[in-house]
Amino acid sequence: MLLNLYGLFNLDKLCITSTLITILLFSIVSQPSYGIRPQYVYDNANLVNSKYKDLIEDYLRGMDAQTSAEVVIFTIPSFIGHGIKKDNQEIPDRDTLANYIFNEVTLDGIKGIGKKDKDNGVLVLYSLERDSGGGSMRIEVGRGMEGNITDGTAGAILDSYLVPARQNFEATKNPDVLGEAFLTTVIAIGEKIGYKNQNQVYQEYEPRESESGWEVMMLMLVFLAIIAVIFYLGRRRRFGSRGQSGNDLGGSGFGWGGLLGGLGWAGGGGGFSRGSGGAGSYGGGGGSSGGGGAGR
Repeated sequence: MLLNLYGLFNLDKLCITSTLITILLFSIVSQPSYGIRPQYVYDNANLVNSKYKDLIEDYLRGMDAQTSAEVVIFTIPSFIGHGIKKDNQEIPDRDTLANYIFNEVTLDGIKGIGKKDKDNGVLVLYSLERDSGGGSMRIEVGRGMEGNITDGTAGAILDSYLVPARQNFEATKNPDVLGEAFLTTVIAIGEKIGYKNQNQVYQEYEPRESESGWEVMMLMLVFLAIIAVIFYLGRRRRFGSRGQSGNDLGGSGFGWGGLLGGLGWAGGGGGFSRGSGGAGSYGGGGGSSGGGGAGR
């Protein structure tokens, strides 16, 4: 009798163990599988030497493995003659080209940048020669990353590293200048994503200054706008409703239109352009960008 009970007990343990193993295997198989890109730096303009290219590749591979975010650097000699075509026409426009590379161009068999169910890709596009408007670079941000890297943040990162490096390189032709700037740029992007590489070699390249100056300026402008509106409403109450038709918030020269226009928030265009979106495919790439980011 005891032997039978012992046998039944062992059988129950075996069934429970088998069930737990089955559940564990199913959970592992059912989890999305994210591949690591074979390459992150596509230096078609030969701007990054082997030292910095290896550092950048290792950093971005670690970021991809830890966060699944994909950051790709893509350089070209010029916006004319790069050979990337849409509808059989080469794309000469910086922002359109960045958006097209992000969404449609296949790199090492992978179409699109970022995981397709997360849209967590970032493209850093750089041209050795400037376009007709004087621009040569853009950070293109996937939809899933726009909360971490706003248009203002992308512009501030460019202004902190690649813009001064471009000026330095054009004056000195020192190849190390751009290589270091690309490295500090991707480290700054990594910090915004929440990734930090513990390797000592990267610490000397970590941002020394905050790239949040643009956001701080915007907050100050918002604060000043609120103060101005409060002051304006107080004046209305004090002096009554004389000239009501010209004093309401829509009609006064100091109304919302005048106030926001004076602050640069109404009318005209912003400093960052936005292009049309696209879609990628592939489980380890294929994020989509609606044109978020910044160009310089």
